[in-house]
Amino acid sequence: MSHARRLLFAAALLCGMGNGEVRAQTVPLAAPQGITPTVTVKDGDVGGRYFGKAPDPEHTRHYYIAAEPTLWDFAPEVNDTICGKPLPPSAPLNHQTVSKIRYVQYTDATFQARVASTPRLGITGPVLRGVTGDFLAVTFLNRSGQPLSMHPHGVRYDKDSEGSYSPPEPGRGSAVGPGATFTYVWHLDKASAPLPDEPSSKVWLYHSHVNGDNDVNLGLVGCIIVTDPKRARPDGTPKDVDREMVTLYLIFDESGIDAEAYEYVKKPGAPPAKTWAETMELQELGSRYSINGYTFGNLPGLDMNEGERVRWYLLALGSERDFHTAHWHGMRVIEEGRRRTDVVELLPASMKVADMVADNPGSWLLHCHVAEHMQEGMFARYNVRVKGPTEASREPAEAFLGLNRASKSLEIKHAELSPDGHLRLAGSVTVFEAFSIFNQPVVITVADKKFTFQPDPNGRAIAPGANWQVRNADPFGVVHGGTLEFECDLSESPVKGKDTTRPLKMGLEMGKAIHSTVTKITRSL
Repeated sequence: MSHARRLLFAAALLCGMGNGEVRAQTVPLAAPQGITPTVTVKDGDVGGRYFGKAPDPEHTRHYYIAAEPTLWDFAPEVNDTICGKPLPPSAPLNHQTVSKIRYVQYTDATFQARVASTPRLGITGPVLRGVTGDFLAVTFLNRSGQPLSMHPHGVRYDKDSEGSYSPPEPGRGSAVGPGATFTYVWHLDKASAPLPDEPSSKVWLYHSHVNGDNDVNLGLVGCIIVTDPKRARPDGTPKDVDREMVTLYLIFDESGIDAEAYEYVKKPGAPPAKTWAETMELQELGSRYSINGYTFGNLPGLDMNEGERVRWYLLALGSERDFHTAHWHGMRVIEEGRRRTDVVELLPASMKVADMVADNPGSWLLHCHVAEHMQEGMFARYNVRVKGPTEASREPAEAFLGLNRASKSLEIKHAELSPDGHLRLAGSVTVFEAFSIFNQPVVITVADKKFTFQPDPNGRAIAPGANWQVRNADPFGVVHGGTLEFECDLSESPVKGKDTTRPLKMGLEMGKAIHSTVTKITRSL
């Protein structure tokens, strides 16, 4: 982070604070100085090799990950959702849009159809997973304006797939330039796997490692899960587990201040740019004490059913301030298969596994027990649903993380065939951030019949025998958040007279993005 950008960000933080007013401030992300990309757009993808050879395709799991700029809000609910009150005076800017860069998963090498994000992961990147002996081929596309990478912990790799910029001879994938692509190949060898007396799956970090911890502070961090194949299901998930949770404990620094640098910033005959006390005050003002990038209970999706065996993957990164103690109310865990506790200690770059049996229904607090961290918002809520046939005990979504079969970009939430032959659809599809709904046509394919729509600025479109409506665009015709909600009515239904008990293939095209799914149809009376 350049000195000029730090000062600009510090000034931005101080804006909008008069009379208790809080306004969103964003500052352009500057490229790090003095780093020459090791891969450029002109080079093409020069990765995909493991010590000079292509990995065994029969034992390779392929992921497609892009680094993309985004705007992030640490407290989108605008209040403390646990205590049911406004954010405290000590944290007036937690509800503030800031510039970040995130790892985003796509379905294939076209990087057009985004995989629907998992809400409980928050800002953390997609989970990458496999069993011992697998290779992970991760095709990385850098859509930001600065060199970035993907550096893994724990797995085996050659120099080109290290993903860490270290002159004088950095590997090819150590600083992927803007717009460039590189395929990392990582081997989940025996040394990356759980030991026989450890839990059946093990967690490792991955993060960008071009510009030190600044890359992590941008939001570029995720995890890898490695499962012992003797204790795994056919899809690679641990068979002694019913649900997985990932929580990253990290203090984000939005101040733009390098505290250590300010100690030495002096001009001849002039005082320092800031006093040490002023520097500490600015840094504290910019601190976001988060779990998965959310503060004050704003992290969603930590839901489970009574009786489930839940595995928590606990991660931490950051500076010397990032000493954390994860504590669960209402439940106990077994840490790394060795000791029973309800508090697990984490240092920066810690990676731990904690197993829980969800035997106490209710809504419970999960928080860091370091007093200052808890006071400043490092807490969330997790929910144990009562076991039973009621609506309250319905299955929470996505029990396991990082599965290719769950890598969907189109979801049909409702498909109903009426007596008059109308097929009514409601669903969601992934789109780019700040997507304009009237810029390109929409094509829906149902049972090999196509319907083409050209939405207006209100998200409405009418085609022969069909109509289309976008449900979540803003007044300017823009969808934010990466997911477009839609409804569609096909009066010329392609499923008339067909067996609706069988799953139906559906496709949706938006520009160059091609989405597909399989859904079941219900008949209305």
